[in-house]
This record gives sequence, structure tokens and C-alpha cells, in this order.
Amino acid sequence: MMKYSIIINCYNTLPLIQKCVEAALLSTDKQSELILVNNHPPYEEALAFLRDFKHPRVRVVDPGRNIGCMPGFQYGAERARGKYLVKLDDDVIVPRKDWTGAMGQALRDYPRLAYVALLPAAVKRIPGNQVKKPGYTLEFRLRTILFWCMMINKQLWRQHFFLTNLPLYGVGERDYERIANQLGLKKAYLTSHVCTSLGRTEEADPLYGAWKLLYVKMKKYRCEFVEWKKTARIGPEEAEIMRKFGYPEQQIEEIRNLLASNSQKTVPDSSVVNK
Repeated sequence: MMKYSIIINCYNTLPLIQKCVEAALLSTDKQSELILVNNHPPYEEALAFLRDFKHPRVRVVDPGRNIGCMPGFQYGAERARGKYLVKLDDDVIVPRKDWTGAMGQALRDYPRLAYVALLPAAVKRIPGNQVKKPGYTLEFRLRTILFWCMMINKQLWRQHFFLTNLPLYGVGERDYERIANQLGLKKAYLTSHVCTSLGRTEEADPLYGAWKLLYVKMKKYRCEFVEWKKTARIGPEEAEIMRKFGYPEQQIEEIRNLLASNSQKTVPDSSVVNK
């Protein structure tokens, strides 16, 4: 039986998807399968990669359209063959050491652990709060665990954590946290194994990152990425939200200018319209 199913929801630029998939393949073995969910990214080269990519441990599944983050994970999870499910973001790089084995062992060592996540590089450890075990170090958290790379037992997921009526973004960590609390289960980071995000690198689309954040934080922006780029503006409220989430002023201004440029491209030429 397949042990681990790593589900990568693909709606990003090609370089990030490629690096994420490559790192996951290099750091795992035949006990793990990769399921790439073709969420129809708005980049032709990424679509071509998902159509043509072949690897003996990789399956590409296609829901036919962009169904969103957590729905995409669930779409892959329903088709997974592994005992343990991994939700891996498509711009996250996993460590080279045995992270799947360490996460799986933590879930087996602690039956009251609902799920475990690799520690994101951006999240600080809590001094003196680590539990060391052979092969890994665990840190239980009362606060929300970020799902850059999260593992859960498939049977537990199917029984308690399958969600319905899901939007594109904004449902995930806190909903899992609520269910875990209701069940009296714990959650933890694997602090011995750190993952990193490429979401703010030059290979990322800055507009995509801003869209995901504002989609969650502002109801008026809950539309598809392609439509958002045509109508969105970075005003005082948007800029303040971005600052709270670590965006420097230079990047906020870059995104403001990119959106303004996109808007100008979509406005019809009046000289043509009036003919």
C-alpha cells in the first residue's frame, strides 16, 4: 500500500511549480506518490507543463477548472492511494531530509495529534516548547498552524475534516483548528524540518500573491484572479492590509503600478470605439 500521498494544488507560475515538484521528488521515495491538481493556472507554460509532465510517481488530475485551494486539495485527496495525506503549497520547497517519514512517525507516536505541519521558515520557534524524539522534534501549538506543508491521516480526514461549500481561498487552517478543538485533538509543527516559500521571489507573480491575500481579507475582491487583475486597485485600505502581512512599501507600490498598467490595457481605445 502507498504510504504517503503528496497533493500539490497547481495554480502558480511555471518556475515555482517545477521547483516545488522537483524538491518533493528528490526528498521522497517510492513510498510516496505526488498528485498534481491542475487547477488551470493563468499561465500557458504552466498549463503545458501539467498536460505533458510524466513521472512514475506522479499523477496529474484535472477538475476541469480552477476550483480553489482547499477544494483542490480535497479533489486530490479523494483520489489518493496513501495512508497519509500531505497538503503541499505549489510555491513551497521541502527539506531534503526524510520529512515524510518524520511527519508520519509523529502522527503514530501521538494518537491525539490531529495533524502535523513542517515549520515554515517565516515562523519562529517557541523557546523551551520543543519535544525531541528519535528522528524529529515536535512543537505543539495552541494557535493556528500554517499549512505550507501539512500531513493528516487519510481515514481521520475522511471522517472529520472533509469540508463543504468551500470558496476559492480563505478556508483551511482555522477550519481544521476548529474541528480539531471540537474533537479534543492537538496540532503541532515539526520544528526539526523547515520548509521555505518562494512566493516573494522574482520567479513569482507579485499580483498573484496580493490577490490571494486580498481575496481572504476583502469581500469585494472575491473573484477569479484574471478578473481581479482588471478591476483591483491598491488604495489606503488595501495597502494597510498588505503592510500588516509583511509587504514592504516598495512592493506595494510595484503591485499598485502593475494593476494600473493592467487596467489601462483593458480600457478600449475611444478612437476605435467611436468609429
